Amino acid sequence: MLRRYALFTALFFIAQISGASLVVWLDNNPVGIAPAFFIEKIQHSIRALTIALPALAATGLMATVVSTFLERRERVRFNLLVAASLCALTGAVLTAVGNVPLNERILTWSSASPPANWPELVATWRQFHLARTLLTTGSLVLLILAVLCSERRPSRARRN
Repeated sequence: MLRRYALFTALFFIAQISGASLVVWLDNNPVGIAPAFFIEKIQHSIRALTIALPALAATGLMATVVSTFLERRERVRFNLLVAASLCALTGAVLTAVGNVPLNERILTWSSASPPANWPELVATWRQFHLARTLLTTGSLVLLILAVLCSERRPSRARRN
């Protein structure tokens, strides 16, 4: 039963972070938006999500790693969960080394006078964010496959 709870928890939290990442990537697109509005919008997004999204990602990663350990005897599930864990971990590392430093810079910008290179910095931020979105979505797909993967259990006839 613990295996099912761990897998459910992993799936639930990775699904949350995957969906949230996609929405953030779609919503924080500067095309067709006035620079001042975009900067205020992305700064608000950073402030609003700085605690929630890392908490979801960390919980999802931990639950995926626990599920991986618990499924170590089920070879196919184990391999899928190792891959899911690696995707989630890589997404978290990309966030820490890519998006977080850029978030800190973006929070210092003035919407009245953004830095001259703000479009390039936002493009870099979006590239990091797209990569982590794809990684967390990949993790979600692998988790779903692990859930759908049937366990090898002896039939009733063989158990008797």
